[in-house]
Amino acid sequence: MNSSLSVLTHWNDQCESNTEIQSDLVLENCELILKHLSPSFLQALELEILLVDDPVMKEINLERRGLNKTTDVLSFPLYSESPPIPFQILGEVVISMDTCRRQAKEIGHSIIDEFYRLLVHGILHLFGYDHETGEEDAIRMRAKEDECLELVFER
Repeated sequence: MNSSLSVLTHWNDQCESNTEIQSDLVLENCELILKHLSPSFLQALELEILLVDDPVMKEINLERRGLNKTTDVLSFPLYSESPPIPFQILGEVVISMDTCRRQAKEIGHSIIDEFYRLLVHGILHLFGYDHETGEEDAIRMRAKEDECLELVFER
């Protein structure tokens, strides 16, 4: 854990209109997660979180990935371990709250649980974790997701 890491998280305006999501708590939890995942050379890390609806997510997905469909979470990394620059922008995590609510209902857990699952998943992608490159990578990413979610829900 990189306890000396300075974390700055930016939100878009729509974050404030989501009554299910407590922005102050999310910021605290992001700091915990990022300190847990960050290598020791990092001194400061910046993260952008965008909460959007399905139509905006579809537009972003089409513009940035060429896919004309909505999705639950997208990550756009800027982070690099090489060279080990101490001050970095991690990247963007975009979450569709429409899809988050729908998936929470389908899975049978709370919107908060689903939101953090998506947020952690997106952050891990920013750090280079990828579940689509093979079963071992998927298992490794899932284990790291569980670690991060424990940080959020066990306190």
